[in-house]
Amino acid sequence: MTRLHRSSAHSPRPAVALIFALVVALPACAASPTSHTSNQTAPIPGQGTPSTLDVGNWNLEWFGDPSHGPANDTLQLDHVRAVMAGTDLDIWGLEEVVSAGEFASLLAGLPGYAGMLANDPFVKDGPAYYSDFDNMEQKVALVYRTDEVSLDSARVILTDQDYACAGRPPVAFHLSVTLDSATEHLILIVMHAKAGSDAASRDRRDTAAAALKAYLDATWPAQKVLVIGDFNDDVDTSITPGQPSPYRYFVADSADYDFPTATLSEAGDASTVSFPDVIDHQLDSNETFADYIRGSAEIFRADRYISDYGNTTSDHYPVIVRYRVAAGG
Repeated sequence: MTRLHRSSAHSPRPAVALIFALVVALPACAASPTSHTSNQTAPIPGQGTPSTLDVGNWNLEWFGDPSHGPANDTLQLDHVRAVMAGTDLDIWGLEEVVSAGEFASLLAGLPGYAGMLANDPFVKDGPAYYSDFDNMEQKVALVYRTDEVSLDSARVILTDQDYACAGRPPVAFHLSVTLDSATEHLILIVMHAKAGSDAASRDRRDTAAAALKAYLDATWPAQKVLVIGDFNDDVDTSITPGQPSPYRYFVADSADYDFPTATLSEAGDASTVSFPDVIDHQLDSNETFADYIRGSAEIFRADRYISDYGNTTSDHYPVIVRYRVAAGG
């Protein structure tokens, strides 16, 4: 969730365009008796390209928990599925996925994609850190195109910083990515930092950020690493008035790390519906940033295609960044 408050387009690949058409054409009888017709106002334009690795992160606002997020689960599911199918990205890092059943329904409506929640038994230490509150905890998740990406392993990291990470430490997914006959290994970390603009919450983000940098420096000093998700703070200055960004450790080490999404902050954009900050980011190791396609970072304004987006879908917008895949990576 955001703080302490309530919580050049391209044509889609033909196969995904067909998937999207099938999704939005689902009959109304498939919805629950309390649902109402989708208020999607226009087709979602494709954002992925066949020659790039297209990576998105998106906080889905209590996905599958109508008591906290959007009140109509069926409508939220329809909209999220339409955006993900229509934009046609290769990898998604999701945050605030609550219901495993809704996540399974999302994947079932996205042929050609697979995914995993943080508490899946495949994720080392996942069930131990992401199964609280009668298994209704906010979880991070990975969704990926199976014809280009394979999942090799996954584990929760920074388990010793569970409190600083608000009880949801990051999950590192080890991926093999194949594009245009080139294959490389990518360590993709999905995170959802502590929310809140108060000083105590910012200090917990600061502690977690320092620990994350130390961990990356020691564990993968020369690998392609990409950290994506809801950072719950900006990278130029903190959302806590008068305080520096908790992620200043990475910004200061420009030889080893870079935020391709920093340009969005510099432009005065916002990644949430109600507040004027970019708090959803992507962080690259220098090996990954070398593959970043300059100027490709964008906030995808899904509210231009879905009316009443903030009440029916999410309080965050998707963030999209494009990368190259080079042989020998």
